[in-house]
Amino acid sequence: MRISATPFSDPRQLAAIDELIAETPDRIALRFGRACCLEDLGRIDEALQAYVDVLAREPTHLGALTNLGSLLFERGRGAEARPYFAAAATLYPEEPIALVNLAGLLAEEGDDAGAIARYRAALARKPDFLHAHLGLGQLFKRRGEPERAQEQLDRAFAEPRAWTYPYRGSGPPLNVLLLVSAFGGDMVTNLFFDDQVMQKAVLMADSVRGPVPIPPYHVLFNAIADADRNGPSLERAAAFAAGSAAAIVNAPAAVLRTGREEMMRRMRGIDGVRAPRTKRIARAELTATALQERGFAFPLLLRSPGYHAGDHFAAVERAEDLAARAAELPGDELLAIEYLDARGRDGDVRKYRVVAVDGTLFPVHLAIAPQWKVHYFSAAMAERPDHRAEEAAFLTNPSAVIGERGLRALRAICATTGLDYAGVDFGLAADGTILVFEANATMAVYAPAAGAEWDYRRAAVERVVAAVRAMIVARARTAGYR
Repeated sequence: MRISATPFSDPRQLAAIDELIAETPDRIALRFGRACCLEDLGRIDEALQAYVDVLAREPTHLGALTNLGSLLFERGRGAEARPYFAAAATLYPEEPIALVNLAGLLAEEGDDAGAIARYRAALARKPDFLHAHLGLGQLFKRRGEPERAQEQLDRAFAEPRAWTYPYRGSGPPLNVLLLVSAFGGDMVTNLFFDDQVMQKAVLMADSVRGPVPIPPYHVLFNAIADADRNGPSLERAAAFAAGSAAAIVNAPAAVLRTGREEMMRRMRGIDGVRAPRTKRIARAELTATALQERGFAFPLLLRSPGYHAGDHFAAVERAEDLAARAAELPGDELLAIEYLDARGRDGDVRKYRVVAVDGTLFPVHLAIAPQWKVHYFSAAMAERPDHRAEEAAFLTNPSAVIGERGLRALRAICATTGLDYAGVDFGLAADGTILVFEANATMAVYAPAAGAEWDYRRAAVERVVAAVRAMIVARARTAGYR
């Protein structure tokens, strides 16, 4: 978890901070705010460097130590996060957030005793600290101690967890209530809410145990996006939504039906689509024979449910490698996924992303890399002008790249999700067939990094943001907003 200077949602805020830094370059608070702004805008590489720059000027800065460690840890770089978390906990032993972050890292490393000690130390300083209770609850659940886990959850959610963000507009606001999960797996929505038009309140769905005293709102925006990770959160969100008179974006009941296994099954039969065979299998039953009986062949992929950005995701080349690869992944169940060969003629793998907003399709990005596990942040697009030119062609004219049949297939996929906002990550077969990697509401849209080399990406992102904001306004009008 991180420390924030203030919530940021608009690139203009970054420009304003930069102007202030030009006037007073030695103000650490401004530089820390700039790093937070870059993180909120999704410019992660720049945010990492900005936090490093803060620490170069003030090595003991709690916010920079905390946020830099959190960014690294969230991206599976625990070893790099460790010195920052450890320094924060050593320098600021009275700060619960420093203790909880270190506890989460220790739990990930298997040091349960060390993690429990830090969680309890955090609660000694702040008995109602939500993330300490949640961390202990998850740890006890993993250890097979359900009663102790439930005790922590009961304490975490003794009262509803809700908060409101500042509103900077001059007229009556469009009121939005954002539903989120206590356990991650939420949509990245930073760019979607214009705080000069919209007043955003947030409700943690897991904390709802009865009537919740929330001011009236026009739109209920469900940001809980991962059906594999957030089933209980979505069930509580669905119950809450059922009693709401507001317009709803991404109904929780619809999101519940977008788990990886179910979505791949629902997409079969769509013309021009190949959805990989996907089965959720108990670890104890995961053998080469069991996989072959379910129709799998090697190579195949294994993934722990509920993770993204390539975390806990492995390729298994041969049957004899299965036990070793499975042992590297957490969880009592694993997803077995058919391997789809998405290599082009040059041997590189291309992963395209589109999102659908209220039924309209928008291209978001194209990542190109030599390995099967492709993500934009690891695709080294910055070093390849030819790859950026190929991405620009896709963003400018997607039909010329994937064809009208491919676009129809993608529209059908997004319609199948039943969501107001959904996305598809996919590759292209030689014959133009859409090779689906993922289709759900978790697809993030980030502002491009600074620099003229990324200018070609800006319009595509701006179109998505504008479409989501327009959808929210349109929904609000049905609920009385003028």
